[in-house]
Amino acid sequence: MNNLLHIFIYILSFFLSINYAYSMVNMQDNLVETTLKKNNIEQPVTNTNYNYENLESVAIKLKIQNKITSKKDIQDGDIITFIVKDDVFYDNKIIVNRGTVINAKIKAVLKRGLGGIPGQIVIDDFEIPNIDSRKLKSRYIKQGRNTTLLILPLKWALTPIPFAGSFTNLILGGHAKISPDDNITIFYYPNWHLK
Repeated sequence: MNNLLHIFIYILSFFLSINYAYSMVNMQDNLVETTLKKNNIEQPVTNTNYNYENLESVAIKLKIQNKITSKKDIQDGDIITFIVKDDVFYDNKIIVNRGTVINAKIKAVLKRGLGGIPGQIVIDDFEIPNIDSRKLKSRYIKQGRNTTLLILPLKWALTPIPFAGSFTNLILGGHAKISPDDNITIFYYPNWHLK
């Protein structure tokens, strides 16, 4: 009889958690819809700084000079250097020579976290000689190993044992690392007409 009661409680808690998740999603959808109606927003705001009619792009392949990681002392705003891996051509002319050293800025460094959340490094604001940086699609994001998909099944498997599932929250994600072996590609859009 005692085992039957435990099974009933687990099944009831499972259905209650599903119902709770469904109601939270529903509430979020209603909140978004109410906000859009309240602010009279009928369509998303579009970026009008560029004329997107011609989306021809030129790939610029880079490698970082020195290995960096979210574990060590790098921080937002640090300048890091890259080297252009191959000559970059546009209209049969070289626009960037192989071996050109360029600078970029670290926009964000996110440390790894509990529950398997990985570290992250975000790099942008690449400065390439003779290229308008406003015509670059250059944001590069490197993420560490994400272990949340491994933790969740383990957490649910250990839930019947009191407090055991909570210990899986102590598992950390991986550090983000960028090394000279990584292939980094940014894109130059020469035909974007800036307003």
